[in-house]
Amino acid sequence: MVSALLIAVFLGVVQLALALHVRNTLMDAAASGARYGTLADRGAADGVQRTRELIAGALNPGFAREVQGQVVEIGGRPGLVITVRAGIPLIGMVPGFGEFVVHGESVRYG
Repeated sequence: MVSALLIAVFLGVVQLALALHVRNTLMDAAASGARYGTLADRGAADGVQRTRELIAGALNPGFAREVQGQVVEIGGRPGLVITVRAGIPLIGMVPGFGEFVVHGESVRYG
């Protein structure tokens, strides 16, 4: 009986670590996509596409379904905000219940 409880706790901790890994990867992909989209010869659509590619390469492509880019003003300068909405993995790497909403932003220089 104790071993069953220990296994359940262990699997819960592993799943929590996996969910945090997914969130951190989504945040990094959104920030990288925003930086890419603010390069001199790029735009918001390029940043969104880059974010989708990074997410699909690092995680299940199902996490890259809802990626949006919005041109904004940050500190008086033009910038880009990339927003990613993805399900929280419930079992393994399959998006499940709940939702992560992460943002990455960057300012265009030059």
